Amino acid sequence: MLLEGIALGVFIGLILGTIGAGGAILAVPGLIAVMGLSTIAATTSSLVIVGSAAVAGFIPRLKTKTVDVRLGLTFSGLGVLGTFVGTQLVKVVPETVQIILFATLMLGAAIAMWRGPVAESDIPVKSQWPVVFVVASAIGVLTGLLGVGGGFLIVPALVLILKVPTKTAAGTSLVAIASTSSFAFLMRFEYWGEIPVLPITAFTLAAITASFLSAPIAGKLNARTLQKGFAIFVAIAAIFVLVGRNF
Repeated sequence: MLLEGIALGVFIGLILGTIGAGGAILAVPGLIAVMGLSTIAATTSSLVIVGSAAVAGFIPRLKTKTVDVRLGLTFSGLGVLGTFVGTQLVKVVPETVQIILFATLMLGAAIAMWRGPVAESDIPVKSQWPVVFVVASAIGVLTGLLGVGGGFLIVPALVLILKVPTKTAAGTSLVAIASTSSFAFLMRFEYWGEIPVLPITAFTLAAITASFLSAPIAGKLNARTLQKGFAIFVAIAAIFVLVGRNF
């Protein structure tokens, strides 16, 4: 289990550091299928892994100015109440429903990113605060319920709704993922005992290292390539989740 955790951590860190999302999309099914954790243990553990890797991913982006810390924290702050609600829903929503909802949202986000326009301008974007409030709150609910950092929804929302440049959206999502995941993890204190400490620690350290080292790669990618790559990645992950659970 230890070696599998390290291998998965490296892969997840590379994806998260490059496209600014996808950590939980890989972590949750990986923890379930490869490491044999229950859905609750996997979603709780993923918050530690993804949140830590997100911090390592956005720090290098501060130098290249491809991150909007203020907008990222705003998304996270507005999502706090939603995260609290989502965490409470874990107790009443069946695991099967959680996974199906997870995969459905992933496919929707993939289609939207594939078909949507690419924003490449570095001109500051005037945020649509009523829309930010609604979207961030909804993403918070999903973070609490599904144990995801929200990046696979935050990136499309920033790019397609708020018209944030694709590269900046990737960096900004990492800020929101880091803070929102931390809050969701604290809210799940009753499930901490289900986390296998040694394997998850190794998993997390591997993800942090890979995320930090791969973050500069995103700055060298074409915006269209980054957006298309995000869409393809999320679609494949959605199919993997559904097939892996044998629904």
